[in-house]
Amino acid sequence: MLVIGITGGIGSGKGVATEFFRRGGAEIIDADEIARELTQPHCPLVAEIVSAFGAGVQREDGSLDRKRLAQLVFNDAESLERINALTHPPIMAAVRCRLEEAAGAGGRRIACVVAPLLLEAGGRDLVDRLLVMWAEEGERVRRVMERDGLSEDEVRQRMAAQMPAEEQRGQADWVVDTTSGLDSTKRQLEKIWEELNR
Repeated sequence: MLVIGITGGIGSGKGVATEFFRRGGAEIIDADEIARELTQPHCPLVAEIVSAFGAGVQREDGSLDRKRLAQLVFNDAESLERINALTHPPIMAAVRCRLEEAAGAGGRRIACVVAPLLLEAGGRDLVDRLLVMWAEEGERVRRVMERDGLSEDEVRQRMAAQMPAEEQRGQADWVVDTTSGLDSTKRQLEKIWEELNR
């Protein structure tokens, strides 16, 4: 089974690539989905996060107050390091486990690990090839403001917390530029899919 990593900064178009590969029949392992599963109410990781950041990051129902947590970690480099140190290892362990399950099942020829912080979390060794989604900074800011209802400052804080695009691109097997929109993005993805299926 060939494992493709899909990464890129916030607003770069990872969702488009994920859906494209899903429709092509690839197994999709989404690190953000795993993160949500691991932080359901009463999961051990929630208790660790609350212990590190205080009861203010937990709602009455036991779930994480993601908005409050985001305000804390994206405003302080030390807090960001702390949350990453708590969350990256269990997320990457779960990704590894799901890859092993997918390989053991033997049904899919291609698996995609979708993770915005794949490189930051030390997950490069989990994938055979790396696809980096990219778009011009102003376009990414516009997309995330529109999609998530964040201010420009909030978007830029999140962007600053990720590996610079140039560093990501330096490690990529493919870079897909999504700046020009969906049609152009799909054409680039189709070329990659053809290459994978030769």
